[in-house]
Amino acid sequence: MTTIHLLRHGETEENLRSIYQGQNPGKLSTRGKEQAEFARSKIEQLNIDVAFCSDLKRAKDTAQIVLRNMNIKQIFTPLIRERSMGKLTGQSIVGEPYDEEMETKDMVSQRAKAFISLIHSTYDQKTLLVISHGYFCRILQSLIEHKDIHEIQELKNCEIRTLIC
Repeated sequence: MTTIHLLRHGETEENLRSIYQGQNPGKLSTRGKEQAEFARSKIEQLNIDVAFCSDLKRAKDTAQIVLRNMNIKQIFTPLIRERSMGKLTGQSIVGEPYDEEMETKDMVSQRAKAFISLIHSTYDQKTLLVISHGYFCRILQSLIEHKDIHEIQELKNCEIRTLIC
């Protein structure tokens, strides 16, 4: 069994303004940096073997704070990026999102399945930290727990959620 500690990135300026970030970099807010510092104190106690991190700036900035001075291998990958929001990127969040260019649930699920295959083939029996994004984390958890995404509660910024797969 592999243990995955999911961590959603810290709050961003865009989160505060209710903006679809999608695959834009995002900028951590002051509160987001404080959230990451708080998460750091918890992560220090988890005996992490490897940390996977989205290659988007808001996740990388969170990782920099959370993993500061820890001797943990870090792997940055686009596999665990947030969902692309197409033309909605940078727009205000209103209702159910839809744009013909946005990444579908199935497309994000395919990336999550590829990530699960990667960790099973290379990091089986390890304890992993996965620093990613709200929608991607929910998709990943739904696949691991064999649940519909609507059954998975949204992660708060810098919330840590533990999964066994």
